[in-house]
Amino acid sequence: MHLIVFSAILTPRIKYIFNFIFRDILKAEVEFTGNSQFFLESKQAKISYGDVPLGNELFFKSSALLFSNKLEETKIKITSFGEYQVPFPVQNSLLPFDVFAASFFIVSRYEEYLHQQKTQEDFKASKSYQYKWKILDRPIIDEWALILRNIILTKYPQFKFYEKNFAQQPTVNFDVPAQIPTGFTNKAKFFFNTIVSKENNFISAGFDRLTGLDINIEQVLQGVATYFNLKKISPVYFVGFPEIPDDYIGITGISKILTAAPVGLLRPCASDKQKISHVKAGLSKLKKILPEQVNLNSQQLEVLKFPLCYLNLLNSAITSDYSMGYAETPGFRAGTCTAFSWYDLQLEKVTPLSVKSYCFTDSALEPLNIQDINELIAHFIDSVKVVKGTLVSSWKLRTLSTHLKYKKLNTAFKQMLEYGGSQISN
Repeated sequence: MHLIVFSAILTPRIKYIFNFIFRDILKAEVEFTGNSQFFLESKQAKISYGDVPLGNELFFKSSALLFSNKLEETKIKITSFGEYQVPFPVQNSLLPFDVFAASFFIVSRYEEYLHQQKTQEDFKASKSYQYKWKILDRPIIDEWALILRNIILTKYPQFKFYEKNFAQQPTVNFDVPAQIPTGFTNKAKFFFNTIVSKENNFISAGFDRLTGLDINIEQVLQGVATYFNLKKISPVYFVGFPEIPDDYIGITGISKILTAAPVGLLRPCASDKQKISHVKAGLSKLKKILPEQVNLNSQQLEVLKFPLCYLNLLNSAITSDYSMGYAETPGFRAGTCTAFSWYDLQLEKVTPLSVKSYCFTDSALEPLNIQDINELIAHFIDSVKVVKGTLVSSWKLRTLSTHLKYKKLNTAFKQMLEYGGSQISN
């Protein structure tokens, strides 16, 4: 038995969000039809989405959002649902709100497109509807999916859903250090190239060395990789490169350690199309040190602008991205702990870019005391475990070193892995 969904009009938005909820989150097979007779005669588990039910199927009343093909300002009405608020209230439906429109609105980042049409200011977590509705700290779409699962099983107890497992997937990022050449002429050339390129990572690294805050990247990386193997955790590493000639980049030991690990490009999102060459230059460096990497990943912890950042990633052949999150505010920016295909609201189509949302960064945890950090992490792990999703977190490599400055975060990181258990990400 599989799920058959009826809608008089089957728009790209409808197919996208139903597929995401039922196929990607709940692991169920979905069929769509606009043929009412075929739908009524079907022996499958039946859901209809529209103004009125056709028969005795599971009926969810629709709102206008998923039938539109335009990006436009929408006046969001809300209603209470349990302990929080939800958008798109409806009546005479199995749920008091249009769960599919609400899910699409959140996962597509609809409000962020509108925000960037009005202003160039960064989109802050506190400006989001999820923050106002008090659902930012929940994988809310996955929770709604579980409600839908229970509704289906109540009417169709013989229906089978494939089981999923909870997993945690830390991401670790660092900048490859520059190697200062020997000889006066070569040193002068190096410093000239560094200053002309406005490369600040090298200057920052030099400051860290002077203040004793720098780390031995190869040593820390080896220790972290060994610890992950011990805990049976599959991380993703993100590497940033200084904008200097390749000859000045030291990577030999690093490339050996990362040979068997998923690796991606750090800070790939160009601010304009002219800078897309920087993305491709970074990927070229990544390919040189790790030629066996096939699936290209990326992570942007700074400003994430829609749709330009993601369009640039696609144009650079990047297929998987870990930039969806708020670097300074823990929570689920896209409302989910399940990977999803990015839906481009300007072109109204599903893209090949797979988006994995991170829940928190070490930067967001740093101001807290260790007890508050552990409680926050436990909350997110518990929330993701309930829906059997994947908890993605972001850590700077230096945070995981034994330097006393990072003791608090290093301790929290290890306790996170212990509390979450030893699951390898799906």
